[in-house]
Amino acid sequence: MDAVTAQILLVCSLITNIAAVVTIIVTIVKKAKRPTDLQNERIDALEKMVAKHEDYLERDLHRFEALEGGNRIMQRCMLALLSHGIDGNDIDQMRTARQDLQEYLINH
Repeated sequence: MDAVTAQILLVCSLITNIAAVVTIIVTIVKKAKRPTDLQNERIDALEKMVAKHEDYLERDLHRFEALEGGNRIMQRCMLALLSHGIDGNDIDQMRTARQDLQEYLINH
C-alpha cells in the first residue's frame, strides 16, 4: 500500500468517525430535549382545553343572566296579578308588567 492510498483511507476513516460522533451527539441532544418537548405539547393541549372551557363558561354566564332577567319579569307579572286579584286595583302596575313582559319576549 502506498502513502497516497493510506492517506485517503485515513481521511475516509476520519470522516466516518466524525459522522458517527455527530450522529451520537444529535441523538443525545434529541433525547435530552424530548421531556421538554413532551411537556410543551401537554401544556399547549391543556391551554387549548382551558380556552374552550372558558368559552363554555362565558356562554353559560350569558344564558344565566338572561334567565335571571326573565325570572324577574315573570315575578313582577305574578305580583301584579296577585295585587289585582286581591283588591281589583293596580291596573297601572299590570299594564307596566305586561309591557315589560312583551319587551322581554320580543327582544329575547
